[in-house]
Order: sequence, then structure tokens, then C-alpha cells
Amino acid sequence: MRITKQREVILKILAERRDHPTAFEIYEHAKNLFPEISLSTVYRTLKEMVERGEVIEIRMDGETKARYDINTGNHAHFRCRNCGRIFDIEILFPLKLIGFKVEKVEVYIYGLCDECAKKEVVA
Repeated sequence: MRITKQREVILKILAERRDHPTAFEIYEHAKNLFPEISLSTVYRTLKEMVERGEVIEIRMDGETKARYDINTGNHAHFRCRNCGRIFDIEILFPLKLIGFKVEKVEVYIYGLCDECAKKEVVA
């Protein structure tokens, strides 16, 4: 993949924003840095980056809008049911299944983040 200004801007945004933004959120941020960028360019570039393994696409809770993560290492995602934020969670890998060749693992965990859990009143 060619190194283009658009690709550099998208990578910069993903490196800075660890909140797993959608393509539209990336576009909104990118047009402030590179006004000529189009939404279709953002979608096309993200698709190519996912295909090349440079970013991962996540869809939690059956979301129709994909979110993007620059952390391509093995990890899980945790979504807070209160604030909706998504966090990267490190878990122990590799996963070994006898008789299977594991190529990809997706783990989604749901609950309360530390901040929201502290606010929750215990009855």
C-alpha cells in the first residue's frame, strides 16, 4: 500500500485515539487535519488497512457501524454497559486447541468500567 497523506492522517488518528472510533468519527477528525479528504477515501483506506492486517475492525453487540483499532496484537475488548466506552484488555495467548489451527480470536467482554463501577450504588 502506498504511503499517502490520507493514510498517514488516518494512522495518526488511530494512534492518538484509543477509543476505537468509527469511520465517520475518523473522517470528522481527519478533515480538520486534511480538509481535502473524503468520507469514501476514509472507508476505502480503512478497508485496505484491515485487509493488510494493519488495523482491526470490531463490531460489538451486533453494531452495524464498525470500529477500528490500531492494536493488531491478540487482545480482548471490554465495553462498559454504562458509558459505552470500549477498552483493550490484555489476555493470555496463545490459545491452543487440539486438532485445530487457530487463526483469529475475537473476545468481547461486557460489564462496568472501573470509573462507572465506582459510581454504581450497591443496594
